[in-house]
Amino acid sequence: MLFDAHTHLNFEKYTDDERRALAAEIEASELAFIIDVADCIDSAVQALKDADDYPWCYAAVGIHPDHASDYTGICGDDPEKRQAAEARLEADIEEIRKLAAHPKVMAIGEIGLDFYYGTDDRKEQQVLFRRQIRLANELKMPIMIHTRDAHQLTMDILKEEGAFSDERKTWFAPRPVDGREVPDARVQMHCFSGSPELALEYVKLGATMSLGGPVTFKNGKKAAEVVRQLPIEYLMSETDAPYMAPEPLRGRPNKSPYIEHIVRRMAMIKGLEYEEISRILTENGKHFFNIND
Repeated sequence: MLFDAHTHLNFEKYTDDERRALAAEIEASELAFIIDVADCIDSAVQALKDADDYPWCYAAVGIHPDHASDYTGICGDDPEKRQAAEARLEADIEEIRKLAAHPKVMAIGEIGLDFYYGTDDRKEQQVLFRRQIRLANELKMPIMIHTRDAHQLTMDILKEEGAFSDERKTWFAPRPVDGREVPDARVQMHCFSGSPELALEYVKLGATMSLGGPVTFKNGKKAAEVVRQLPIEYLMSETDAPYMAPEPLRGRPNKSPYIEHIVRRMAMIKGLEYEEISRILTENGKHFFNIND
């Protein structure tokens, strides 16, 4: 039994036939659950359709930082442009709110910051990010975080917006750790690429680290060390398909069933049997997303 805690069956470039074929591959695999993660309104609509079509599919809805340029002007000096951008953002947030009411939507995401390309929309990204954290807090839902080349600012904003607050942790069942019940903020750091030290800092705040294909790469020593150092209760497995296929399939379009390679690598790092870590990671995913099936 496997759990893909972050994938994109809703990927906009899939045809309906390709999506059905991928679903058939998932059904023929060891996967028990996937979280079909949106990056915009259109992909969120598709994620809900996928969730309706397949019992093993659940959804997350949100607006990726790559779409922050849709709100250009929201931080500018032109009152007219700022007002138009604010109205556009509020309309999109309202649409996400409506989509999040679907019973199989389990989180707000993926949301966050991405400064990899040195884009000039950093202010807009931060506005979009903060607005969606507030929505997740308003709805008392888990959050799925995308962060690239913005690690410290991402953590700062999460703290400032109450993503790790004591109040937020009261909304969710505590995390079982070594027979103890530990407060859980239900914040997933998706495809975590930071240092083990930063991961441990997040763990202390109540976050969960989600690891994918890079943990299998020859140059993925940092990801492997995160798996090695963190308690297993704070880890999840993901593919981020169709991106970042694991070894030995690197270079191909990724698929959710390829998660087996990621989990086998995590098992080797942790010194656990594949069946045992598969069970634990699946339980971690079900706990994080409040899945009781």
